Amino acid sequence: MLKRLIYGSRAVDANSTNLRAILTASRIGNATAGITGALCLLDGVYMQYLEGDECAVEALYARIEVDARHRAPVVLDRTFIAVREFPEWSMALLAWDERIKAIMGLHGLRPPGSTPRDIAPDHAAVFFRALAATPNWVSL
Repeated sequence: MLKRLIYGSRAVDANSTNLRAILTASRIGNATAGITGALCLLDGVYMQYLEGDECAVEALYARIEVDARHRAPVVLDRTFIAVREFPEWSMALLAWDERIKAIMGLHGLRPPGSTPRDIAPDHAAVFFRALAATPNWVSL
């Protein structure tokens, strides 16, 4: 069964070297495990959308929970899904800019005080789809 898991965590050190390492490892590991998704780094906070086989997604999140690059991970959404939202992305990265800040505002998040970790669980997937519709996706 397909599962979607969206989580947020504080970045311990969000420099480009760490981000590149996370993306490289994610792309390789996720492709092998059949996991697709996307990673956002928004103002020092990670928000990641994972989808795939239930066991694979849960095993990956268990590793993320103890990963020293993440502080205080919190599950925003965990549900079964019929189809993948990001079937082509083993892992994509969203770049932060003013458009993203505007989307956050439309979804009730007001930087710098609030972050994607503050999104209501029943709204996390909708918020992530709004982010996915922007042209801000990059590869490092």
